[in-house]
Amino acid sequence: MSWLLTATDLEALEFGARMQGSGGAGDTHAMSLLTRNLLEHCGGVTVFRPSKILPGDVVVAVGLAGSPLAFSEKPSGPEPYVSAFEAVAQEFPGRRALVCAFEMAGINAYAPILVAAALGIPLVDMDGMGRGLSGLHQTTFNAHNVSMTPCALVDTSGRRIEISGSTAEESERALRVLMGLFGGWVAFAGYPMDGRQAREGGIGQTLRRALELGRQFQQSRKLTQSVSEAISHFCSHTAGCLFVGRGSVVDVHWEPAPRDSGAGGQAKGTMIVRAAGRYLRIEAQNEFLLLVDEGRLLAKAPQIICLLDSHTGIPLLSERILPGYGVDVVVFEAPGEWSASAAQALVDISGYGYPIPSLEVSL
Repeated sequence: MSWLLTATDLEALEFGARMQGSGGAGDTHAMSLLTRNLLEHCGGVTVFRPSKILPGDVVVAVGLAGSPLAFSEKPSGPEPYVSAFEAVAQEFPGRRALVCAFEMAGINAYAPILVAAALGIPLVDMDGMGRGLSGLHQTTFNAHNVSMTPCALVDTSGRRIEISGSTAEESERALRVLMGLFGGWVAFAGYPMDGRQAREGGIGQTLRRALELGRQFQQSRKLTQSVSEAISHFCSHTAGCLFVGRGSVVDVHWEPAPRDSGAGGQAKGTMIVRAAGRYLRIEAQNEFLLLVDEGRLLAKAPQIICLLDSHTGIPLLSERILPGYGVDVVVFEAPGEWSASAAQALVDISGYGYPIPSLEVSL
């Protein structure tokens, strides 16, 4: 079954994309405006499930690689994403090329919509993360042995680099080294796959999930008198959602990436929230990765940890949080596709430098 994504869906999508970003994946405002213009011009984009991929089709994942902050300083229209997508698609002559997201979160939620709108092709409702994650190798596609290559990287000047014959981890390391030459970010296209690989390796209906989150919050806002009541209503009426607490940020501390960590090193952030007399600690590296409640590990990636502005209800980016902010702390279940052992290894929290024992949280 297919459906049409139009400009009227973008307000809900922006909320849901920020929630699924889990504090990362960049500010959605500029991309939402750009996408709105394209969708109003073309009338909408056809979306369908992986089960509707035809034999012979090839699906290519697209998004932004590098720093969302660099993108905000030097934004671009759809051209780099289209160029990267076409560079990979041409490696499969005679096959219909479809587009999907590698990460249906933050600004990356919009990249496949831009490509679909610009080229008039269908968008497959799936991605390889189900939330914001920092590495292009951290996908369920990779866990199911879908090759990231051939992949293409295109900057705002149209310069293009293509990578082939590398593992996802090798390609990720190469990409991080290249970011300095590209000005901090590039459009990425890769993980070409057929229908079977998409159905087995992708996380389905993540676009629809983002829209549902946004629509549920819109509905909660209409039914309640205040933002705080809306957040409480939203959490109690959204499957897989746990409201952890409401309070004030009392401390924020960031440590720069160690000099010996290489190009892929990430700064580590710690936020302390005082909520109803107890202290919540959130650890972040771009995205929120850990939530500790009075010394008890409550949630960890790939669960989705979100901090919402208590006054506006807007999901906050990790780098925007400051002491004094009023926040609501919310946790969502991890996408079920991350439960496989091969997938778990790609998001194991010890790989981020946190030697914390495994924990499962029941929401």
